[in-house]
Amino acid sequence: MKRITLLLMAAALWTGTAASAQDLRREERTMKRYEQRAENDMRRTMRRAHAAEVRAENHARQEMMRAGSDMRQEMRRAGKHMHPMQQPNCQAVKVVSYQSTMVGETVDMDFMINYDGVMLDANEEFVITPYLSKGENMLWLAPVVITGEKRYRDMERGMGLSDNPSGLMPYETVALSRRYVREMRREARRNGMQWTEDSPNTVMYSASFPYQAWMDGADIKLDHVYSNSRRNIVAEYPTTIGTLYNPMPPQVMFLVPEVEVVKARTETMTSRIVFQVNKTTVDMNIFDNAAELENIYKFTGRLAGDDKIKVTGIEMTGYASPEGPYNLNAKLSLGRVNAIRDLVQKRFPRIEKSLYDVNNVPEDWDSVRRWVAASDIRYRNEVLDIIDNYAPDARDAKIRALDRGATYNMLLHDVYPGLRRTDYTIDYTVLPFTVEEGKKVIATHPQYLSLNEFYQIALSYPQDSPQYEEVFVTALRYFPDDPVANNNMAAIALRKNDLKEAHKYLDKLGDFAGAHNNIGVLKALEGDYRAAEAHFRKAIEHGSKEAKFNLDNLTSLRRH
Repeated sequence: MKRITLLLMAAALWTGTAASAQDLRREERTMKRYEQRAENDMRRTMRRAHAAEVRAENHARQEMMRAGSDMRQEMRRAGKHMHPMQQPNCQAVKVVSYQSTMVGETVDMDFMINYDGVMLDANEEFVITPYLSKGENMLWLAPVVITGEKRYRDMERGMGLSDNPSGLMPYETVALSRRYVREMRREARRNGMQWTEDSPNTVMYSASFPYQAWMDGADIKLDHVYSNSRRNIVAEYPTTIGTLYNPMPPQVMFLVPEVEVVKARTETMTSRIVFQVNKTTVDMNIFDNAAELENIYKFTGRLAGDDKIKVTGIEMTGYASPEGPYNLNAKLSLGRVNAIRDLVQKRFPRIEKSLYDVNNVPEDWDSVRRWVAASDIRYRNEVLDIIDNYAPDARDAKIRALDRGATYNMLLHDVYPGLRRTDYTIDYTVLPFTVEEGKKVIATHPQYLSLNEFYQIALSYPQDSPQYEEVFVTALRYFPDDPVANNNMAAIALRKNDLKEAHKYLDKLGDFAGAHNNIGVLKALEGDYRAAEAHFRKAIEHGSKEAKFNLDNLTSLRRH
């Protein structure tokens, strides 16, 4: 009995295990069916998408063929059969990056010719010839020749171009093989014949030719000539790519300053040596008197100790503030300025005493009046009226009476101390400098130079150098109202096309004869050719060669 039971348990266990394995296999088969179904769905979707793309491409191709057929039918109806490049609006050739410059009297012209759209059969030829045209004047340049491979071999055998208006040898010849043309056609269909500057189908064209006056404003054109397999010209049309303007800038005019036979100069300084009350002797131990006197010595010594300089006069004027009696102030101010003079004479005995001129202003009411007029103090008008209508000794009392002394005390403490001073002026002459000497002097004491010496120093540097311009800038700083200095600075500004800066200098000059050429250049650059012509004619009357050139090329004077 026990044996039978064990057998039954083993059979049940085996049956359960078999059922579990069967379920597992069934589940695996179900998963595979799902995976296969999903893969099939994906394939069907991809096939449908591809089919849609093919249909779209076929539709586009059919549209293109239909359009071509319509065009051919239209041509047949017109009794013509034209190659696509025969059309005047053909975009087979594109030109970009046009520019022209002038070196001396020669024009350098550069541009890029792209021929992505040129598709030829083996026996065909397409000639692109740049030329300038204005009225009856023309200038042909070397052509760019694009040929099929068979036509290229014919040219190598000496059969030449079908047509070449320039009569010149080709600038460049490009041979297109059948295979390359097929690839270009496919690329054109894909990209709509669009191209970029890095396209391999690009010729970098450069030409140089002498500039002639008629070329100003001339059209720059390309002549397109298409020849078929029979070497007959079946299409010729021009396109305009730009206009040639004279790239040469206008000629500005620098004026040579007159030689300054006697270079007379004046320099002034102010000293504020403080004196004790009612004293006229210089006390070196109070305030900054020692430093102030040392400044006078340095100022005098710089001029008196230079071999190139001759002192021709020294003027000292002592100023006192208004407080106190007028007669006492007159005596004190004169005594104090004489004390300073005596110290300077003692320090510089080589300067003749006869060159000294001493003056005094007992009460500096002029400075007080200027200060009050520029202020907004309460009794401003009253103080001005007192200064204008009363004698010096009466003014103090009148001002004190205005507001119980408040205004007077303010003037006494805030204004009067600044009036106590000595103005010290030295007149001198300077000997001439060579250019090399002047280069050293301009860095230390440019005031010693004449305007002509500045000009000669500038000419020793290249015109486009920073040093050249800096010399003219420094010259104007020391001769700010001189018309020649302003004209020359305007010339520099015009060469830099800085019209605003040029205006700043030329507006000062009015009808100054030497400035007419530069004023004319400014007017021309601003587009006022009538005014420019008038100024050029005035300048020509005064012998300006620059104005003659500018007038002859008036419409060429444009801002570059």
